[in-house]
Amino acid sequence: MPRERAVSEVKESHSISLKVLRLSRPSLSEQHSLPKATSPSHSPELDELARQSHAYPSHSTDDPFILSPLLTLPPAFGNAYIGETFSCCLSANNETAAMITGVRISAEMQTPSLTLNLELGGDERQTADLDPAMSLQKIVKYDLKEEGSHILAVTVTYTEAPKRVDSDEGEREEVAGRVRTFRKLYQFIAQQCLTVRTKIGALSGGRAILEAQLENMGDGPISLEMVNMGTKRGWVATSLNWQGSTGRGGDQGDPKNTPMLGSRDVMQVAFLVCPEEIEEKGEEDAGPNDKKILGQLSIEWRSACGDRGYLSTGRLGLHV
Repeated sequence: MPRERAVSEVKESHSISLKVLRLSRPSLSEQHSLPKATSPSHSPELDELARQSHAYPSHSTDDPFILSPLLTLPPAFGNAYIGETFSCCLSANNETAAMITGVRISAEMQTPSLTLNLELGGDERQTADLDPAMSLQKIVKYDLKEEGSHILAVTVTYTEAPKRVDSDEGEREEVAGRVRTFRKLYQFIAQQCLTVRTKIGALSGGRAILEAQLENMGDGPISLEMVNMGTKRGWVATSLNWQGSTGRGGDQGDPKNTPMLGSRDVMQVAFLVCPEEIEEKGEEDAGPNDKKILGQLSIEWRSACGDRGYLSTGRLGLHV
């Protein structure tokens, strides 16, 4: 669960409350069916219990399958993985009986290496006037690229409703509302979903073989949609994996053949990398310490709920 911290300029309650809800795709609800009694003298209560053990009582109690057709939302914040898009709904709610004007939401993401102001989608209004019980909602999205602690900082600014106070002459005067602001911090940890270990070996004729070991470090299964080797100029790669693995050009395979990796499952992929004839061979083909740069490995996957993930390795090379 993310940890929440609040920072305010005064120690008094605010007229606006802030709710931060993570946006997640639904998953299929699970049902654990009770076994039906086989004795001819069983009581009707047993049949009723078997029916109530299903996610939707009107379904047939003869179906023991654990997944039901019903959708369910995650019960908690869940895990945040590198390569996926972190999405949240920011909702500023008017908790008073008067109109609140000039309500504005801004957000920034603090990662282990930088602090970035985030663009907010959803409601097109930059500022809003909120009647009682109304809200201003914004959507924030951020592609997670670093491992470690992240802090989502949300700032809300608003103007309180004007107040009528007694003056020195005994008359009631209207006083303009104060401009107030508060800031809340939500901390969460981004962790690896897919780890990649690579190995490059030299073959005859200047060719090379790239092997990569992919391990699912997440809590749930993922489906590998693409594993592609993007080569540097002067090299060409041939996939030695399943049909449709590169997701490029005419390499279109059957989606039913997409590999599935359960939690802690490991899969091996390989590419044959060959030199190609080019008109001019640049001096940059050889890197430091006589290392030939071949290219980069790109991987795309989807989680059990359909969220897309993407990972690209650094430049891979062959020592000569």
